[in-house]
Order: sequence, then structure tokens, then C-alpha cells
Amino acid sequence: MYEFKVSEMAEEFGVHRNTIRNWINAGTLEAKEGPGRKYLMKFDDYQELCEKFGRKPLVRPNSHVDLETVKSLEEKNSELPVIELGGPMKKFYDDPKWADGCLTCGTCASACPIAGVDGLDPRKIVRMTFLGMEEDLLATDWPWKCTMCAKCENVCPANIEIMQLIRKIRSLRPRDLVPGPIHKGVITCLERGNNLGIPKEDFISLLEGLGEELAEESCPGFATPIDAHGARILVQVNSKEPFAEPDDLKWWWKIYHAAGESWTISSENWEGLNWGYFSGDDESMKTVVGRIVDNMRRLNCEVLLLPESGHSYYATRYGLNRWYPDALKEFKICTLFDLLLKYIHEGRIQIDQSRHPQKTVYHDPCNYGRKSLKAFGQEYFEEGREIVRACCPDMVEMEPNRQTNYCCGAGGGAWAMPFSAERIYYGRMKARQITESEAELVVASCHGCRDQLKKSLVQEYNLNVEVKYLWELVADSLILPDAP
Repeated sequence: MYEFKVSEMAEEFGVHRNTIRNWINAGTLEAKEGPGRKYLMKFDDYQELCEKFGRKPLVRPNSHVDLETVKSLEEKNSELPVIELGGPMKKFYDDPKWADGCLTCGTCASACPIAGVDGLDPRKIVRMTFLGMEEDLLATDWPWKCTMCAKCENVCPANIEIMQLIRKIRSLRPRDLVPGPIHKGVITCLERGNNLGIPKEDFISLLEGLGEELAEESCPGFATPIDAHGARILVQVNSKEPFAEPDDLKWWWKIYHAAGESWTISSENWEGLNWGYFSGDDESMKTVVGRIVDNMRRLNCEVLLLPESGHSYYATRYGLNRWYPDALKEFKICTLFDLLLKYIHEGRIQIDQSRHPQKTVYHDPCNYGRKSLKAFGQEYFEEGREIVRACCPDMVEMEPNRQTNYCCGAGGGAWAMPFSAERIYYGRMKARQITESEAELVVASCHGCRDQLKKSLVQEYNLNVEVKYLWELVADSLILPDAP
């Protein structure tokens, strides 16, 4: 304790005696009456008062303060106690950009069309990750209901890598608990070369039969080029087409035929989809991309046409950049936009605009747009529009569009997962955009987007529109002089 007289402290700090008394009465100066006309206060409180006034503590012989004891207490108090938080904190990540910089501002949640459903909130996922709530996140279906459209990441002021985080959480879910058929498709693809397990003989027979039909319908002399060594372009196939919609393959084939293109399809490991991207399985994702590289080398092709499905384009390009950079020195890659524009600019195909006079709108796929821009420094916004304008004289825009466009709701594997109610609710934003555009025809350059629009949103939201693939639009616009 520190012993003092009011008059002595007033003189020491240069204030009036009444000021000291007022501090004591108000509790500002925690002191109590001592012997005689003196007061007592804790020496620590006296030191703090001195620090406020910029003075050194004054210890008089009659203050009853042991300076050696005070010194030892000061040294002890300078050692901050270690705070135990109950063990080491688990984390999903090594890169601080995934969570550490989160401001909890809520901008991501305001951009997410599904925020609030089942408690899902991108901000909540990031904060739970930062706090090491690993088991809680693995138990929820939030990462699987997220379409990984990256709209949240696009608006984040702290540049948090939310998409990488979502894939990481997905990767840690036990494989037998991955929702829907996604993991099963990955295993089937690894074992049989395609997600649906279509036998090689059946696949070849189907391709040959479709080729014969196309030759009779509109392309005389056409024959499906399977395992054609030295072809310029290698084409990978989305397994859902030969399995459920085989006639859809003819649109691309008609374009190749009209352009006089040299192309081929591999009879093995021809799968264009890469569901390892959905499930967070990088090893499987790498294997599927590696098989494409093997096909390019085996068939000695010059150009790889990246799969048209938005996620497969992204996964293949990402996989080539990450795991097979040397292969990119051996052959070129191109997107459906690059190829179609090349045909149009070089006059290799002729298009009749009069076949699509209706008001038309183009849907921006997330993977070709904002995600491609961030990952590869290259976005595809204007290319799709140029192709649509070449076929449709009356093109309008959705609002918002391009980098701020809304996901259709089928991305991230949502189309294949058992969360149809959430997927449809997510798509309400896209349905509103389409309705407000007053378009009669919607064009999509991604398999998942087209299926969500045509097979779900049109019915669920009573949209009076027709939906076409971008390459379907071009195929239907072709002028084929040699058609029978």
C-alpha cells in the first residue's frame, strides 16, 4: 500500500487539494482513509496515476513502501500468463488468404443467391474454418449446396479464396458420404474410362451409327472419325450425351463437317467431364486430365478442344497448368469459343441469320467468365456474344451480366446432387433475369447451364423461352450446300 497526505499529493501532481478529495469521493482515485489524516491506496494504482501525469513515483521515507518488494512485483506482473484454449486449433488450410483476412463484412452473403437456406452463409463457413470448427463443417451439407460460382469471392474486399476453401472442405468428407452419384462417377471413370461405365464396344457402335444417320440426313460422305491418328483436333465427350441424348453429338459433327475439319474421338478414356473437381478429389482429377494428355500423344493430335462443360473446361485447363505444363509445349488448347470464331472469321462456315429472328439472350457461365479470369487471366464474355450475334439479329442482355452475372444454380455438381429444392430456389435469380430480358431464346455454352435452364427452370418458373447450346445454335444456322 502507498500512504499519502492530500496536501502532499496535490503538490506532487500540481492540482488543488479539493481536486484530490473529489477524485477520492468519486472513486476515480481508489483510496481509503488511513492513520491520522493520511490515505492509503495500492501502489500499482499510484504508479498508474503517475504514468498518466508523466511523473515518476515519489516514495518518501514515511510512505511505508518496500522498494525491493515493489520491484519484484513489477517484474512478476510484466510476465503475461499463457492463455490455454483447450488444445491445438485444427485448420482446413495453410494459406492465410483462405480465411485469416476475413472482415466478416457480409458482402459475400449478400452476393450469394442461396445464402440463408439451411443456415448457409459464405461468411459463416469462412469464420468456422478460421476457428477450427472442422467437424461441424464436415457434418453440414453447405459446401455441397454451394455451386462454387465464385460470385461471393468476386465481391470480397479481402480477396478471400472461398472457392479453394469449399473444395478443401469437400475433399475431407468421407468418400462414402459424398452426396449423390458424384463419387461413384469418379470411381467408374477411373475403372472404365467414363463416368457412366459405357463399354468400349457399345460406344464405338453408337458413334458409327450416329455418323451414318448424319450422312443420310445432311452431311453426305460423313463418317465418325474414331482413333484417327494425326487428326488436327482431339474431341472429348460428355458421357451423358451418348448415354441419354446421343443425337446432340450431331450438332458438333455437322459443324466440323461444314468447316472441313480434321478431328477425332478416342475409343478409350474419352470422358470430357471431370467429377474429381466436384468432389475435391485432386488425385482423380489429375488422373482424368492425364488420360487426355495420353490420348493427345497416342493419336498425335495438334489441338485439344477443351470440354464444353464449364466445370470440365476449368478442371482440364487447371489440371494441364498445374500437373502437365510440359504437355502444353507439345500441343495447343482451344475452347469452343476459339474454334467457332475461327470458323466464322475464316469463312469456313456460312450462317443464315434468318433462322433465328426471335429476341435472344446469352447466359454467361461462371467457369468461362469470372472463374477463368481469376485462374487463367482470360475470360470469355465477348466471344460468346459475337457468335450469338452472328446467328441472331436481335440479341439483348440480362442484367447484371458478364463478371457479375448470376449462376444458373446447377454449378458445382448441383445438377447431380440430391438437393433439387435448393437448386431450383437458387435458380430464381436466373429466372428473373430471363423474364426481365423479354427474350424468347436463351443460349448457353455449358452443359450444366443448359440442362438447368431447359429441364428445370423453364418448367418451375413458367418461362416461355426456348433454350439452346451455343454450338446447337450454330449448327441450326449452318448453310450446307451439299445437304441431300
